[in-house]
Amino acid sequence: MKRVLIVEDQRMPREHMERMLSDSGRYELAASLNGADIALVKCCQQHIDLILMDVCTSGNKDGIEAAAEIKAKFPNIKIIIVTSMVEVGYLERARAAGVDSFWYKDISPEALIDVIDRTMAGEHLFPNETPKVKLGLAESTELTPKEIEVLRLVCDGLEYDEIADQLCVSRSAVKYHVSNILSKTGYANRTRLAIAATNKKFIVPNLPEEKEFSKTK
Repeated sequence: MKRVLIVEDQRMPREHMERMLSDSGRYELAASLNGADIALVKCCQQHIDLILMDVCTSGNKDGIEAAAEIKAKFPNIKIIIVTSMVEVGYLERARAAGVDSFWYKDISPEALIDVIDRTMAGEHLFPNETPKVKLGLAESTELTPKEIEVLRLVCDGLEYDEIADQLCVSRSAVKYHVSNILSKTGYANRTRLAIAATNKKFIVPNLPEEKEFSKTK
């Protein structure tokens, strides 16, 4: 049977995945971990065929970062990202990390066991796009990539000057994009906007960001 490592810090989802593997008759549980930061160590200690990797776990490393490290050392280990977060950066980061499939816990049409079977058979299953989120008056897809990048730093608690310094743009450019976001969504201020974006899991604060922000509006 194929040996599966589960990386999930929430008890109920973790136990559900453990039962699913046990009932399948095709997979056996190698281990369950709370933190992605020790997943690579576990792969070095024992044979693993597949990892079910949540993104937000305990420890100081997220699941996509850990997946990239594991794929670099053990390219034959299959990795499925399993998450309930609709964070806009996850799909792109997961593809760049080289994971094999991506499954949303609450909204994917396929059952997880089917995704596992098909992934182990060599398929790569990814949603076509991040699910839409209603953010105030706007759909999340109405925000431009530049606006999303600024919104991410707003959600991190940065002020205009700090955002401008981090993105190497002018303060007026930052204010321009924030104003556009507020106009589209209808929120009265940055604080309400940031609370809504994080509560809806559209933005996860302190997420590693790899895109470069253009200085043009």
